[in-house]
Amino acid sequence: MKLILLHGWTMAGDVFDPLIAALPGVSCLAPDLPGHGATGYPATIGGGAEMLTDLLADGPAVLVGWSMGALVAWEHIARQGTAQVRALISIDMSPRPLPDWPFGLSRQTAEGVRARSAAFYADWPGAAQAMAAALFASRDGAATMTRAQAAARIAARDPAVMVPFWDQILAADHRPTVAALRVPSLAIHGAESRVYPAGCANWLAEAAPRGQAAIIPGTGHAPILEAPAETAAAITDFLKDLP
Repeated sequence: MKLILLHGWTMAGDVFDPLIAALPGVSCLAPDLPGHGATGYPATIGGGAEMLTDLLADGPAVLVGWSMGALVAWEHIARQGTAQVRALISIDMSPRPLPDWPFGLSRQTAEGVRARSAAFYADWPGAAQAMAAALFASRDGAATMTRAQAAARIAARDPAVMVPFWDQILAADHRPTVAALRVPSLAIHGAESRVYPAGCANWLAEAAPRGQAAIIPGTGHAPILEAPAETAAAITDFLKDLP
């Protein structure tokens, strides 16, 4: 069984290294998404979906999308269906990030998050510090990536490339895609996520025809970094039941 792991905004494929190490014997591919590496695809969520379509030409796979990576997976499915998708695992992501419904970005308003684009351009290093602080349940981050390391990775990105992704994230609405999923799905969320309410996992499990949920205690928006073994266990249990 092959997993294709899709990383979050401002990160890269190597962010999955701790999770992959906790999944011995599982074939994993964790590419850098467009705009986050030299891929040759448009630096958009749609470009990520195009890239994923080409990757799936090699054969069906289970898609694992963390944060923005889940949007890429949902976008691919909305465009191409699930013929090459065995199952879908989303990690701490909402199908509608805009906080105009109960499971969008936590403790924020639609007007506030839309205004961030200008703030990002004005002070990207400061924004990187704030984003790194929101990633984890612990103020210091995780053993696999500290808050300081996360901030440095984010700050190294070009805001001229990253900010348009932010606007696309806010514009996304894949609730209809979730409701129409033909394959098994698992929504993993951090119990202490500061980015999306943990209850979003239950919404995804109930909205998807074949959905399940797993909430990882003691983790925030990045359970793949904060509790890779526990996240891997949830994935392994889910994979065991696939036909």
